[in-house]
Amino acid sequence: MRKSLMVISVGLVLAVSGGIGFATSSDPTSPTPAAAVPRVVPNSGQDLETSILALQNTLRRLPQDYTSWANLAVAYVEQARLTGNATYYEKADDAAARSFEVEPDENFTALAAQAAIAAARHDFSEALSSADQALAINPRDLGALAIRVDALNELGRYDDQLKALRVADRLQPSTAIAARYSYAYELRGDLDRAADILRRAAAAGSRTDKAYTLTLLSDILRKQGRLESSARQLAVAQDASPDYLPALVSTARLQVAQGDLEGAVATWQDVVARQPLPEYVTELGELLLHLGRPDEADDQFAVVRTTIELLDASGVRTDLETALFEADHGSATRALQQARAEWRQRTSVHVADALAWALHRNGRDREALTIARRATSLDSPEARFWIHRGTIEAALGMTDQARTHLRRGLATDPGLSPWQRDAASATLSKIEGSR
Repeated sequence: MRKSLMVISVGLVLAVSGGIGFATSSDPTSPTPAAAVPRVVPNSGQDLETSILALQNTLRRLPQDYTSWANLAVAYVEQARLTGNATYYEKADDAAARSFEVEPDENFTALAAQAAIAAARHDFSEALSSADQALAINPRDLGALAIRVDALNELGRYDDQLKALRVADRLQPSTAIAARYSYAYELRGDLDRAADILRRAAAAGSRTDKAYTLTLLSDILRKQGRLESSARQLAVAQDASPDYLPALVSTARLQVAQGDLEGAVATWQDVVARQPLPEYVTELGELLLHLGRPDEADDQFAVVRTTIELLDASGVRTDLETALFEADHGSATRALQQARAEWRQRTSVHVADALAWALHRNGRDREALTIARRATSLDSPEARFWIHRGTIEAALGMTDQARTHLRRGLATDPGLSPWQRDAASATLSKIEGSR
């Protein structure tokens, strides 16, 4: 899911250059931004280790540099995500607290860092509040502008998300904002426009920006079934930044789309060794299930459960991931509990999908259908949304609608988990066999 790159895994780096405007036709002008200040902002792709070492060296010389403390806090958040080591969240908290200790007033950089920490922990209401506080002091802060867009997206406030994007693009046009513009269009089913934005951003950005944007572009092309084009963009991305992990994730999904399932297993194993996010480990487990290797799959699902426990213990909300995992591979009752808990916090289309699926797994299909319709209300090209809706409709005897939506889901992304595809295909075959 694209959201893994955009929000749940808040990518963080130093200084993205300005000068890339992606305003819509209703807002075509973008003034030249102020000179970029070296600081951490979301999603541009520069080397994290280099950034952390530079910040640590600066703070050894200048321990009262509250801006560097705040930037180090954000970098630690990213380090936690990439390594799966939850202790980095505590380090992020400590670094942000140190920044506030040195400068308690008008410290917009620390407020932006606080927003990033909250977003990484999936507390998007708190992330939005902290971002707003930062922007009240400095309306041009790129980190806060980007996190604000992410938080509104995750809270399901999609009209506000577009408004926030226009403001961010006007004040700080950049690769970070371009990627979010692209995702806004992708989420609404306009893949051609989303892809065009990423191409323009890749042409104007640095090597690390190129790796970031072309990986996202590759994902869009894969969803469109343009596998050769997807592979070409991914090759350029990996050439620009050989160790860029999201490109490896995209490689695994592209290998699935190409039918190279054993190659995909090896790639997923490399991914989860470096970044054991629950959704990645689940995809590996499901691929092993599809290949008839249930014992190995069970080992991966045990890792998912352990990882979720560790993340929960460090204050990271995992209700969405837990709900989806439990609905498919665990307790339907727990899936519904987790999905309802997340729905109380935010009403995005992704949470709607998880809640609908959990309701279905508990035999509450009438309720589930209402929520599944909300999940598909933006026309998002998320295969799972349409498969879940079609499966729920099939359970309700709504054969024509089920057939339409299952076919749409199966056609949306050839990189979809083969295990998920098997289940959807079986439901579709049953419907068509009863005609």
